[in-house]
Amino acid sequence: MALTAVAGADPAGDISAKQSQAESVRSEIATLNSDLETKVEIYNNANYQLAKIEGSIEENQASLDAASVKLGEMQDRLTQRVVKIYRNGDVNVLDVLMQTNDLSEFLTKYDMLTKVGEQDRDDLEQVKMLKEQVEQAKIQLDSDKATQSTLVDQLASEKTDIEAGLSQRRQMLTGIEGDIASLQAQQKAQQEAAFQAQQAAASSTEGEGDGGGSGGRVGPLHPSTAGGAVGIAMQYLGVPYVWGGASPSGFDCSGLVMYVYAQLGISLPHGATAQYAAGTPIDYSELQPGDLVFFGSGGGYMSHVGIYIGGGSMIHAPFEGTVVQIGSVSSGGSFRGACRL
Repeated sequence: MALTAVAGADPAGDISAKQSQAESVRSEIATLNSDLETKVEIYNNANYQLAKIEGSIEENQASLDAASVKLGEMQDRLTQRVVKIYRNGDVNVLDVLMQTNDLSEFLTKYDMLTKVGEQDRDDLEQVKMLKEQVEQAKIQLDSDKATQSTLVDQLASEKTDIEAGLSQRRQMLTGIEGDIASLQAQQKAQQEAAFQAQQAAASSTEGEGDGGGSGGRVGPLHPSTAGGAVGIAMQYLGVPYVWGGASPSGFDCSGLVMYVYAQLGISLPHGATAQYAAGTPIDYSELQPGDLVFFGSGGGYMSHVGIYIGGGSMIHAPFEGTVVQIGSVSSGGSFRGACRL
């Protein structure tokens, strides 16, 4: 059935304008994705630090409990001694002297009583000092926990704001792409109508396009090794990006690295910055498959991490809305460094 061209319409020009608009929105989305990933990695690192603080609080509380018990025991012991002395009458030098047969025995008993008393006082003072130190540490750790918890909440809020902006722009992009598809359909209808108006003889059908070529598709670069971290990571190609994810149901960038290396018996923290600190820094020229590559725009944090697979490529979980995939190290963002585990 012949399609009727729309008179006076210029879908080609409109498509170009819409494509330019779509590209602008995609650029905004890419920027927001980069911002979001940075926030995610800072959030991961903040949670890692918070967990360490909570662990220190537990250890400190155990020390405080032990010091309190010991202090109570010593105070009870001293109290019992005071009561015993009171019941038996006051013990003084004259009592000791009257109960000894000679000066040598007196000196021995007197020296023993003096040392026992001094030792009790010293022990009590040391335990009191330890208890005070542990209580001060508790105050500082509680303060650190409150500060870190506030940071985690703030980062979660900022993530929500960025995600809202992403959602808005993705909806906008969907609408623009829908407009482009409609304009392309209109353009195709005009072209087919023009073609049918001037179709040639049946023999001229050769050269109309075979449609069966390969399309120039280039498959992903295969790693130089099928084992180790690269081989494991390859199994998760196509797994969706999930913020904070660290399992085959969904990964963020550092969650993928943590999960892959856990299969090799290597425990890594969930956070690109902490993962960089866990390895041995190497130059780009030294990269081998399985090494980690890191990216960031500056400051004290790494905003992205991938697993190098060779040939200038890496396997990584880029950002929300994508999946675990192979990409070029040069397209990963601002390269900050690499390390070997």
